[in-house]
Order: sequence, then C-alpha cells, then structure tokens
Amino acid sequence: MHLHGYKDVEEIEVVAGADLAKERVSRISHKWKIRGYNDYEEMLRKERLDVACVLTPAAAHREVTAKIAEHGINVLCEKPMALSLEDAKAMVAKCRNEGVRLCYGESYRFLPTYMKAKEMIGQGRLGDLYLMMEVYLNGEGPQRWQPLSYHHYPKDGPGGGGMGLIDHGIHLVDIFRWLTGSEAESVFGRGNYSGQTPSTEYLTVTFKNNAIGQLVYNDATFPSSMPYEGIFSWGMSWGPTGEISPGSNWDMNPGNVRIHGTKGALRVFHYANKLFFFEGGRYQQVHVLDKPCPANFGLQMKAFAKRLLIDDEPEVTGTDGVKALQIILAAYESFETGRILKIESIT
Repeated sequence: MHLHGYKDVEEIEVVAGADLAKERVSRISHKWKIRGYNDYEEMLRKERLDVACVLTPAAAHREVTAKIAEHGINVLCEKPMALSLEDAKAMVAKCRNEGVRLCYGESYRFLPTYMKAKEMIGQGRLGDLYLMMEVYLNGEGPQRWQPLSYHHYPKDGPGGGGMGLIDHGIHLVDIFRWLTGSEAESVFGRGNYSGQTPSTEYLTVTFKNNAIGQLVYNDATFPSSMPYEGIFSWGMSWGPTGEISPGSNWDMNPGNVRIHGTKGALRVFHYANKLFFFEGGRYQQVHVLDKPCPANFGLQMKAFAKRLLIDDEPEVTGTDGVKALQIILAAYESFETGRILKIESIT
C-alpha cells in the first residue's frame, strides 16, 4: 500500500526494499523495478538512502529504527511506534542523537476527509468540540475470529485483532489529539491481550480542553448494521480479519467517526472518502480531495520529503507517536488497576 501511494510522489524515488520472505522480495522488486534484499542491514550498507520506511511488525520497530539512524538515514516508522513507552522514547532519543529526522507514520492525518475536518474545525465551523467517537462492531463470531499473530504482537502483551485498540485505535487517539489541538488529561478503558480470548475493547480519553474521545471495538462479534446503513466506498480499506477490500465497492459496515461541537457536527467516512456536515437542521456533503486510500500514504511521504528538503521537522513527529501509544497503554493499565489514569506530559 505504501508503494502504491508513493508512485505519484515526484519528490522521491523508491530504489530498494528489504523483507525476510524471499518470494515477496522477488515479486515486489520485479513488479516495482527496485532492488530487493533479504537483509535490511545489507540494504542500508549498499544503498545511498535519504529515507528508510520501517513497515515491520511493531515488536521490531526499535531495533530497525536504531540501525537506520546509525547509518545517518531519516526514518518513517509505521504505527504503533513500539509496544512500550520505553522503546518508543528510546527511538526518539536515538534519532535525535544521530542527527536524523523521525516521522511517525500516522497516515490517517493524510486521509482527505480528516484533512478537511481539521480545516473546518480550524475555521470554527463546529465551534468548541464536545465529543469524537468511533464504534466498530463486526466480524463472523468468536469461533472464526482471527487474532494478529505473535509475530505482530508477542504473547500476553497488548494485541488482539486488526480492529482493536493497539492496531487500529492507535490511529484515532492521534487524530483526536490533532483535531482538538489539545493534550490528553485522563484515560480509562480496556484492551485485548495477545493469545487471550477476545472481549469488547473500549477507551475514553478526556482532553485538557474538555473534549472527549471514545472508542468501542469488537471484531469477534457479528455486525448489526442494516443494509441501508452501508455506503459506497471510494477508497480501499481493511476488513475484520485483515483482508484488504478494494475501492469502488459497497461497504456494509464502513469505518466512520462522529465529531460533535457547539455549532455543528461531522460524520467522517475515512476510507469511503466521504464527509457530511450537520448544522442547524441543514445537512450537506462536503467536497474533499479525490485521493482516497492508499493515496494517503503518498500524501504522508510527500509532506515528509518536503520538510526534509528544507531541513525541518516532519509534520508528524516521533513524539506524536509516543503520545498516541501512551494513551492506548493507559487504557490497558486503567482496566488492570480499576481506576482512571491521569496522563503525564511528554515533551
């Protein structure tokens, strides 16, 4: 998906890629006309790279990011930044000490619907934000539920399915921070663990400007949406078992976020690339950039490349990744301790 997004970014040239799977290296390098490696350290030694993208499972992010930084190469690291705050903070420090830029791969900020929502909020169209929420209840029941592997999320640590807190909710807590322009103040919730029976996951975060963000997820149940509640999706998306759904198809249970303020409200269908505005009894569809997923990966890289060309920090920094992880892990700790957790400031 990154490569599909990058093909139209004129500021960059993709020259190489590395993967442990030999078949994948052969297939992808041939298709995209790039040099392929099975050892990423060999790639770092032989290629003259300005940027390397860390698209490995999260458990490997710290190690791979450190190796890239030691070669003096700028890093884009996918979400979640790491599986512990210690590792995430160490990645930020390592890149700073090696003098390279670290961009946190929060691609949702570059989905056209959220870009437009951010613009409208900045213009005061919604007034003061009250509530932002996403609810995802889908799947084929617990017997057919497929967790992400231990390769993705080690046993007994934060994990679960592809539409849970750690793998999907990490997007939304960052989006909520970004839309409000405010830091988190407190969190309570519950998250699934890798290797354990899935349960309903939830998170409520209160921001310092009094806005509230809520997430409720269960991808091991059954959908209860009515047929007319679906939408024609312009962009590709991921299903409850991790399968990729192509764009231009009917989505029975489309991902969407509701944003409510004192003057109006938004309904954001992020993969469908559709945005609706509600104001004083008036309803309208808002025009957004015609670049649905996977184009957001390209828009993300374009923004990073432009900042590198003027020797500036990326729009989404490693610290943003640390803060998103902090909110998610606080939900886990909240359930274990039975209390609302205050969020300590991270700079």
